[in-house]
Amino acid sequence: MKHFKNFKLYEPDDKKLPTALYLRDENGNDWYSVIDGFTPDTFKISYRDDGLIIGCELDATGIFPVNLSVVEIAPADVPAELIPDGSWFYKDGELQQIRDYLADAETERNNRMAEVTTRIDWLDAAQKDGDISAEEVTELAALRANRIKLRRLDLSSAPDVNWPEYLNQK
Repeated sequence: MKHFKNFKLYEPDDKKLPTALYLRDENGNDWYSVIDGFTPDTFKISYRDDGLIIGCELDATGIFPVNLSVVEIAPADVPAELIPDGSWFYKDGELQQIRDYLADAETERNNRMAEVTTRIDWLDAAQKDGDISAEEVTELAALRANRIKLRRLDLSSAPDVNWPEYLNQK
C-alpha cells in the first residue's frame, strides 16, 4: 500500500498546464505522477499532520491533498462506519475513532430526561384533573426524584456514567 506524506504546492520546471496547481510530497513525489499508481479498489485516505481524516475516496482523482498526506488502505481494513466527520484519525498506521463521550452522555441524559418528563407531565395533568391513582402518585414522586438525579448527574466520568435507575412503568 502506498503512503505519501505532506503534499505542498510547488511550481514545476516543466509546467505542462500553465493554470494547473501542482503538489509534491515531502519526498519530492508529484501528485499527478503518483495518482495512477494507486490500486483502483483501495481506499485513499487523506489526513492532516495531526492525523485528522479529511477524506476517504476510492478514486484518487477526487482528491487534491494540499497540506495533506494520502495513504492507501485495503477495503477490509476500513471500518464501514468511517465518515470524515472530525472523529476519525490516522495514527500509527491505523484508523482510529475518537469519540466525544461527554457529548454522548449529554445526549443520553437529555433523552432520559425527555422520556421521564413526558410521563411526569401526563401524571401531573391527571393529578390536576383529580384522576390519579395512589400507585400513580407514587410513580410521579419517583419520576420527579429520578429527573432531579438526572439533572444533577456528574457526566465527567463518561463513558462510565453511573446512571440512576428507573423502572419505566406505563
